[in-house]
Amino acid sequence: MAEYSVLITSSPFQGDTALRALSFAQGVIDNGDVINNVFFYSEGVHHTNNLMLKTGDELFVLDSWKTLATEHNVKLLVCITAAVKRGIVSELEAKENGLSQANLTAPFEQAGLGEFFTALHDCNRLVQF
Repeated sequence: MAEYSVLITSSPFQGDTALRALSFAQGVIDNGDVINNVFFYSEGVHHTNNLMLKTGDELFVLDSWKTLATEHNVKLLVCITAAVKRGIVSELEAKENGLSQANLTAPFEQAGLGEFFTALHDCNRLVQF
């Protein structure tokens, strides 16, 4: 059984990358392998913005990632530095900075690059989108 870590660095609005990443993750699981974690970094943190609203018939990545996490016990890790730089904040950052609400909520978890690199030791494959 292979264990994967998925690194998301592209925006959910950039072509079909989000669809390909989600399809890949589902394919891994359908194959009997494991996705240990998905790490959202750089422009990829936009996938985790809880203030996104579903529009039309487009893929709604926020719900898709949440479903992946809850149905298959996949950790969704978000680079704290990349997220804050792009205005994606947890309850703690919102409170500390006088913001009215957070837009990063469970099952997404803040993590640093160090945590991600440590988690890579539990995987034997890394795939980036």
